[in-house]
Amino acid sequence: MTVGCLTVNVENGCSQAGIGAPPGWIEADRLAALLRYGILDTSPEPEFDNITRVAALICKAPMAVVNLVADTRQFFKSEIGLGVREMPLDVSICARAILEPEILVVPDLADDRRFDCNPLVTGSPHLRFYAGARLDTPEGLPLGTVCVLDYQPRPEGLTSEQQEVLRALARQTMAHLELKGTIEARDLLTRELSHRIKNVFSVVSGLASASARDRDARAFVTAFRGRIGALARAHDYVLPGSFSARNERESTVRGLLKVLLHPYDEDRRRIRITGDDLPLGQSAATTLALILHEQATNAIKYGALSNAEGRVLVDCRNGGESFEIAWEEQGGPPTAGPPLATGFGTTMVSSAIDSLGGTITAEWAAQGLQVTLSVPVRCLAG
Repeated sequence: MTVGCLTVNVENGCSQAGIGAPPGWIEADRLAALLRYGILDTSPEPEFDNITRVAALICKAPMAVVNLVADTRQFFKSEIGLGVREMPLDVSICARAILEPEILVVPDLADDRRFDCNPLVTGSPHLRFYAGARLDTPEGLPLGTVCVLDYQPRPEGLTSEQQEVLRALARQTMAHLELKGTIEARDLLTRELSHRIKNVFSVVSGLASASARDRDARAFVTAFRGRIGALARAHDYVLPGSFSARNERESTVRGLLKVLLHPYDEDRRRIRITGDDLPLGQSAATTLALILHEQATNAIKYGALSNAEGRVLVDCRNGGESFEIAWEEQGGPPTAGPPLATGFGTTMVSSAIDSLGGTITAEWAAQGLQVTLSVPVRCLAG
């Protein structure tokens, strides 16, 4: 038969009656909301498992469930003591619990006309006690419950404190569901923006290539495309495609160094990165990428990486208020001192350093160029 807006099967001869007034929602809307959360048939997650553990502990119950009531079944996002992930809706106690305003407490299922002939009560696992708090969306649509069950009746039900904890756990469950939805929406937006940004990199690089008409222009375009590539690699490192992936793998200075310098170290022996590390923000990463790319390309053209014996040591030092990156070249051709003219690359590096609030010094030592970049720690987080 149809109860309120929810269909519940009733066997002939059973005294499952008196379910109450219809709820203030439409079942189609409730089911649509449940699907929007995308939680059905997902794997167990610690956030929800912690909720069932607390529910079982506080209510001293052998069974606890975070369950979602779908159209023909109830899905258990987390469970303790049941050993299954879903059950048919026609034996669901929670399907009736969501018809209650907040919380349903049944001291003895076998002595309650609504549940006395439920197969889970009359047969295995012989449930006798139930208490469940609704999982309500911000619009007031019930998705399921956080519930506890027992094999023994409890004439006293739950204490007022236990009921309040169960309500709080239901609210916490909904907070987790809302957060998952927010993260997924942000991931979608991030992927779309990332795709568009990489398209811009490709278009700019293609336009630059098409503009290379003479030898001088080709040299500039090659350098320019290299800088675009460095920006693209920095972008991919800081924005790997999803907000959740960024949470799992935090962007750092040394991580960016490895990504940027990887193309210049084919045998994985010519560039060595050592020292401290520090979390790195998106804005600082793109600026730092330009600086490091310029150092690497100069080392390839004129410095230690221009011959087979050359090496580069990059040492990072966290001084508390400032973070230093020391670039030391060894084994390259003899250095002849700073260039007589200031090129576009030098001007760009100087501008990039200023935007980070840092300084850069260079020493043209006999064994190779030594560059020290110093940036305030607070500026690298931006």
